[in-house]
Amino acid sequence: MFKYVLPASLLLSVSAFAQTQVVTSVKPVSMIVSAIGGEHIEVQQLVSNQASPHDFAMRPSDLRKLDQADLVVWVGESLEAFMEKPLANLSAKKDLEWMALNDAFLREFGDKEAHDHDEHHEDHDHDEHHEDHDHDEHHEDHDHDEHHEDHDQDEHHEEHGHEGHDHSGTDPHVWLDPVNAKVLAKAVTEQLISIDPEHKQDYQTNFQAFMSSVEHADHDVAERLADVADVPYFVFHEAYGYFENHYGLNNKGAIALSPERKPGAKTVAHIREEIEEHNVSCVFSEPQFSPAIVETLIDGTDVKTAVLDPLGTNVELGANSYAMFLTGLADQYISCLK
Repeated sequence: MFKYVLPASLLLSVSAFAQTQVVTSVKPVSMIVSAIGGEHIEVQQLVSNQASPHDFAMRPSDLRKLDQADLVVWVGESLEAFMEKPLANLSAKKDLEWMALNDAFLREFGDKEAHDHDEHHEDHDHDEHHEDHDHDEHHEDHDHDEHHEDHDQDEHHEEHGHEGHDHSGTDPHVWLDPVNAKVLAKAVTEQLISIDPEHKQDYQTNFQAFMSSVEHADHDVAERLADVADVPYFVFHEAYGYFENHYGLNNKGAIALSPERKPGAKTVAHIREEIEEHNVSCVFSEPQFSPAIVETLIDGTDVKTAVLDPLGTNVELGANSYAMFLTGLADQYISCLK
């Protein structure tokens, strides 16, 4: 039987264009991973840009993606409970859990105090802190079940948050603080170099470019948001604490209702009282959930509304995605608070 054998030159050409397969959980993770990996990686995101990670369910095709990935990057069990069991069954797989990284800055739900920006940045000198950090060893020693044993979803009350998502304990929306974005970028750079050392220089160059773009955007956003820092507002659900604390914004509360249910008359009355008491000028909705709840709350009032997108739904993936995300989110705040 005749067998066709590819020329060695063609085989080398095919090999040269083989990409590292990286599975990500949500869009903000994809922004950072794609910025560092550039043309050398293929990013496959599990949760679509229009969906919420709070109520996502894995499909067989998602499990296949995890099985075939060279690297899996996710936020943490308290945001993406759907990731815990599949990753436990892929013990040999390299994965990065953002919230488990040593230098990640974590806040508790309800923590309204803004941290000192200068001190916060000084404490996170990533070039020094990550040089000797072995992420494979870190994840081998990391017991996911033990780490998250305090996140008891059964204690969740529907009237205080999304079904299946407990708004108490550690806030998992870590991507909304640019300091945490730098932490993940450093960890992703190290992992990609470990997997694909041939392109080490490219990953390091991309990392430096990413750090520069985030510093630039962070400085710009801080200056622009200073003009509206004292303006009171309500958000759809308590997802923005990292961003608000970092930039010193004046969040007076969250609707925090299950997105599947409209608020009852008593709930509407109570939130309206708080809106009036705090002189709230804007109530923000989100593109991942129906705005009907917000419209019900502000009906008949002079309170404005606008959309805050905590996932960067419309941001195109690229080298400056995360910087564009920060700037875009600031624009969304300013549009309603000015």
